[in-house]
Amino acid sequence: MGRGSLLVEGASLGRQIECDLKIEQDRGGFTLAGGYRVKGDRSQDLSVRIAPNDVGTYTVDARIGAVAADGIAKLESVPNLGLLWNASGTLHAAVALFDVADGCGFRGFLHEDERTLTWEIAFSRKQHAVKADNVVTLRRRR
Repeated sequence: MGRGSLLVEGASLGRQIECDLKIEQDRGGFTLAGGYRVKGDRSQDLSVRIAPNDVGTYTVDARIGAVAADGIAKLESVPNLGLLWNASGTLHAAVALFDVADGCGFRGFLHEDERTLTWEIAFSRKQHAVKADNVVTLRRRR
């Protein structure tokens, strides 16, 4: 689960952004699937596939809303960096992943045509409470 801000070039205030991703690992790499929502807009689907390649980096295939981008990332050591672009070459994004107190930070820039965006999101692990019938509380509930 992530929360942060998205800033459009020329704007003085960032817009709140929330992400909810499920991360699954298999033999070929990682898949991140879920969605994101910028405050005031509708939710968008998000899907990213990250797989190691034969030259020591990672291949990235991202689908973010209606945008498709491919790229490359260096994720074996800090700083963790990535570069994404679309097929027509009109969109480019640079991203960085880094440790924060309770999770992972995700910061980046995106340039498309005449528009530039920047974002910063802090991700933390989302835990689901599991109910157990064999748990007894000694404190009275109010």
